[in-house]
Amino acid sequence: MDTTGPTTEQPQPPSVIQQVRGHAISGAIFGSVYKFLEGATNSPSGSRLSGGALAVRSNTLRIGSFAAWYGAAKSVRCAVAPDYPFETTVAWSVTDALFSVRHGLRAAGRSGLRGAVVGVVPDMLEYSLQRYLASRPRADDRCIPPE
Repeated sequence: MDTTGPTTEQPQPPSVIQQVRGHAISGAIFGSVYKFLEGATNSPSGSRLSGGALAVRSNTLRIGSFAAWYGAAKSVRCAVAPDYPFETTVAWSVTDALFSVRHGLRAAGRSGLRGAVVGVVPDMLEYSLQRYLASRPRADDRCIPPE
């Protein structure tokens, strides 16, 4: 009979491969939804559903590259230190540069800079939101004292 108390084991965080797989799947889903909506809006009014389905089927390579981009960005994010404040900026910059290196170093550099400029937006939004939430009073500080 076990006389020790209940253990409080922390669940293991997902591995890098599980995280990359999850982001690649979500990239494929988002890419499919985007291409479906794009095909549905560009179709005549009587065949929007079939136009959306046809757009997804004909753009599978683009959807696959979107999923690969999501997975590569997540793998770079996992490689960067977790407490680094601009990890999204670095991840998007490196991922864009990696995907453009086949067009030459100059194109990869430009694409990396573009990824950094676009990637700094979510980082700054996250930083601003954290500062705003830290400056707000806590829930227990806002309670009205009983009379």
